[in-house]
Amino acid sequence: MLATVGPDGAPHAAPVMVWFEGDGLRFETEPDSRKFKNLSSNPRVAITVFGSPKWGVVVRGTAEVLTPGGAPGSREQAQILVHPGSKVSWRRKEG
Repeated sequence: MLATVGPDGAPHAAPVMVWFEGDGLRFETEPDSRKFKNLSSNPRVAITVFGSPKWGVVVRGTAEVLTPGGAPGSREQAQILVHPGSKVSWRRKEG
């Protein structure tokens, strides 16, 4: 889940698929999406990854637009790299 800051200062959360790239997390999105517009004007973001059984990681950092994607109507996605500033992880103990 990616959290960005909207133009009115309110949070915006949207699911994204991320992968590791160097020390960062990379994802892609539509160039006309709310998340892309938000991080283009305010690059502060948070990504939460969680799974089974009951573990998770929150990474806060700065988004860098690697490529802005294609023109409206094209299928070329914007490529984003998140440079981590901090992280928090947890795991629920079983038993």
